[in-house]
Amino acid sequence: MMRFLMSVLLLLGATQAAAQPYAYVPNAGSNDVSVIDAATNTVIATVPVGTQPWGVAVTPDSSRAYIANLVTNNVSVIDTGTNTVIATVAVGVQPYAVTVSPDGAEAWVMNAGSGSVSVIDTTTNTVVDTIAGFNFPIFSDFLPDGSRALIANRGTAEVLAVDTTTRTVVQTYAVGANPITVAVAPDGGKAYVAHDIGAAVSAIDLGTSTVGTVPGTTNTAAVAFLPDSSRAYATNYASGEVYAIDAATDTLAATILGMSSPLGAAVTPSGAFLYVADRNTNSVAVIDTLTNTIALTIPVGSQPYSIGEFFAPTGYVSPGVALDASPAAPRIYAQEIVASPGSPVTLVNNGSLNLSSPLGYSFSVGEVRYARFECDNGLRFGNDSVATYTGAGDALLGSINGLGGSAMYFSITANDNGVVGTDRLIIEGSRQITGTTDVNCTYSLYDFPSQAQAGGANGRVATVSGPYLRFVPSYALVVNSEGNPVADVESDDPSYSEFVLGAPTFDILLGQVGGFSYGTANQVNGVVQPRAPSGLPVTLADLMDADTALVFSGNFDSASDVFFSPNADCSVNVQSADGFDDVEAVFTIGSNAAMDHFLCFATNGVAIPASEYTVALDAVSADPALWNVTGRGPLDLGVITRNGTELQAPLAQVPANYLSRLVLTNTGSQDRPYEVAVFGEAGNVISTANLTGSVPAGGTKVVDLTSVLTGFTAAPRATLNVTISGPNGQIQGLYQIVNPDSGTISNHVMVRPGLN
Repeated sequence: MMRFLMSVLLLLGATQAAAQPYAYVPNAGSNDVSVIDAATNTVIATVPVGTQPWGVAVTPDSSRAYIANLVTNNVSVIDTGTNTVIATVAVGVQPYAVTVSPDGAEAWVMNAGSGSVSVIDTTTNTVVDTIAGFNFPIFSDFLPDGSRALIANRGTAEVLAVDTTTRTVVQTYAVGANPITVAVAPDGGKAYVAHDIGAAVSAIDLGTSTVGTVPGTTNTAAVAFLPDSSRAYATNYASGEVYAIDAATDTLAATILGMSSPLGAAVTPSGAFLYVADRNTNSVAVIDTLTNTIALTIPVGSQPYSIGEFFAPTGYVSPGVALDASPAAPRIYAQEIVASPGSPVTLVNNGSLNLSSPLGYSFSVGEVRYARFECDNGLRFGNDSVATYTGAGDALLGSINGLGGSAMYFSITANDNGVVGTDRLIIEGSRQITGTTDVNCTYSLYDFPSQAQAGGANGRVATVSGPYLRFVPSYALVVNSEGNPVADVESDDPSYSEFVLGAPTFDILLGQVGGFSYGTANQVNGVVQPRAPSGLPVTLADLMDADTALVFSGNFDSASDVFFSPNADCSVNVQSADGFDDVEAVFTIGSNAAMDHFLCFATNGVAIPASEYTVALDAVSADPALWNVTGRGPLDLGVITRNGTELQAPLAQVPANYLSRLVLTNTGSQDRPYEVAVFGEAGNVISTANLTGSVPAGGTKVVDLTSVLTGFTAAPRATLNVTISGPNGQIQGLYQIVNPDSGTISNHVMVRPGLN
């Protein structure tokens, strides 16, 4: 409640020390742009533009606002310093929206009527390229690194990813019908797509390229993310609602009521407020993002559509990783990054890598103290690092010492009594890593500069420590289910050439050996996907060479085909093995995932041996200088067993002057072949013969062991395993020792070991 009351007071005109952003709201009905000062939430200027202005985008340096005019087929360029139009750029037919690239060099205009994109050079304000071939492009948004633009292609069910260098479509995301706007999260992890007729908001995971939906959403016009990417807001123009979406789970966190026809939406750079253009009421609703309630409304021009980012982000600095966060929230990077002290790797900072801490100390007027930030395990602060104070007071920060190293320090001078312990210091700029050991950082405040330079406890008046970077595996291989197809002793010509009919395949010619998943850590385990040095989620394409393979060990010699299936019943073959034999089957998979797949074994008309099976990843790096990838596994996948009979005589002997024999009985209606396997003690070399034979139907076979065990180099004894191609219920076995002189017989029932 206190936060809400303070928010309202600030909105009603309280003075703040930090510079406030301005909002540029296009009004389609009055053909002008309302300029709102976010410090006072009043319209400070009205700028005439072209006919029916819909789209808006502000350059990263806040110097220009680009307005797409739907009817006059042009873009008005507003100088934000004077709030006047300084250029009008002719573009294609029906320009609905405009987006400025992250580096501010280009403005991309979506020409829905001509199915094209006009690329404006923001230095010269001229069209330097036209990208054709779209259906009805409405809106676009760039990835944080500017490498791609995602374009909502209305009239289709697609969002297209365009390479900003080659100007070509490099990826297509299948989404719901009639996508009109798309918003990329500031951390680059995902994008949300608004659909103006019926379909729910589409959620694109940019790390895995998978597409889901946000249940409970419909008839949406625009999407806006909070700066930390934790939440997004989507406007429902038909019901007058605004949806608050939990970006971690793609579920509704709240539904905000009280508007008539909300269209364009944008979050203030601080993330504290959401501004929503309400077309039917000619106003902008200001929503407190902490309470998800409307704090007030601001009258603007007629019919504000205002599709796009209409804030000039003056003075906002992301807090990034807060050392005092509870729970801790370090940034997650790929364990596979190759970095060393001699070859450090630079991590691009789009704001998420900023390092922040509370001051932990309240200053008096004119007081000077010295701050130190330091990190372990070889992390270095880039030479572009800067320190920012954020709070209600007036603080002067001195020059930074130690840039390029793992510790930096600078002075803080309080110009008033408003510099207090809860105010924060934020360290911006790039970072360098010299390895992939987890990094923790510490902020300390000292009495004297020499103490800040040295670090340690001497003269320290405040300190905060916390985790900063964590390095985890970017990909995983798991076994989802172990299979156990059974080779059937009752198979015709020969035994064991078919599987027992039953689940999961219900096909005597197909055995499902086990289920597995291979993919990114996010795909397999549902965790946050680690980042590349660029700040984008790592993909398998980043990591894996085309020769990367999944290797399944086991006996496949009797198979006609070994393949992957997405179905447990093996009814669909999506990839056959490159090759297979009695040792392994190899599938070259390259940079492709294999999620929720099953390994399938098709019979070849010959006896299928019993065998255990494992799965392993043979990983080959796409670029060993950048990525150190290692294998996964082997993991137990499954086993093929036989449903015949296995009998064992654990310690059979052939003593002198005694008869030693096996007695095998078959109560079935057909002859059953058998095979004897002999296992001796270490150092005892045993000669054998007559290891195979047949047990007659409804009869008995007596096997004289002196004809099987023909020689020993040590004691005359061995373990005998007898495998008989007949059902367990029909086969019995005895091991006998007979004294021919007395006629006494010692009988031992043969045991049935193992899985059979």
